[in-house]
Amino acid sequence: MRKSRSISSNLTSQETVSGFVYMAFQFLVLPKFLYWCNGQMAHALSEAELNFEYYMINFMAMLLIFHDFLGRSFRHAMQHPADFCQAVILGFVAYYACRYVTTWVVQLLVPSFTNYNDAAIAEMRRGNAFLMLIGTVVLVPPFEECMYRGLIFRNLYGKSRWAAYLVSMLVFAIIHIIGYIGQYSALELLMAVLQYLPAGLCLGWAYAKGDSIFVSIVIHAAVNYLTIRGMI
Repeated sequence: MRKSRSISSNLTSQETVSGFVYMAFQFLVLPKFLYWCNGQMAHALSEAELNFEYYMINFMAMLLIFHDFLGRSFRHAMQHPADFCQAVILGFVAYYACRYVTTWVVQLLVPSFTNYNDAAIAEMRRGNAFLMLIGTVVLVPPFEECMYRGLIFRNLYGKSRWAAYLVSMLVFAIIHIIGYIGQYSALELLMAVLQYLPAGLCLGWAYAKGDSIFVSIVIHAAVNYLTIRGMI
């Protein structure tokens, strides 16, 4: 089995610049623009429909920006199927092992803790289960993996692996909880960040081990599927 200590699929300078520009746009501008447009409609979309629209726009932008990177990464996965499958399985198991530990810590420190992002997704799932299933399993994982593992983790990995893990983990965690700052106490905010660190750690590690962004995409999609199917 190949034992590589580097990630072979590089992002071009155009992919990198375009990716960071779009990351800023989708975080700072796109949600506000969609909410404004929705407010102008005679029949406003539901929260689930609006989020699905947001997911779809991000997915299409991801294909436009990263299609060459995805192609290179897919071909590499097909050339090393054993490495790919091993990385997916190990990354998936590692995620749930780490999640078990962090869940135990959170429940120990803040027994009544509520993850507001999970609660919002569960509410939208009750409103439109099909759209949320497609959005969170099919559309979100490729976009987030290209952004947080491909763009941030991959670009830092060749310079500093510690920085690659630390920055990508923190950005991934913060992006999921930043909209709910103010609803958390300081301790709860720390717990909210802690809950997302295992995903950032294990997805980054699996991506590097399998040397293909599709490793982390598959794990991310599987985790999202099991999570949303388990929501009541």
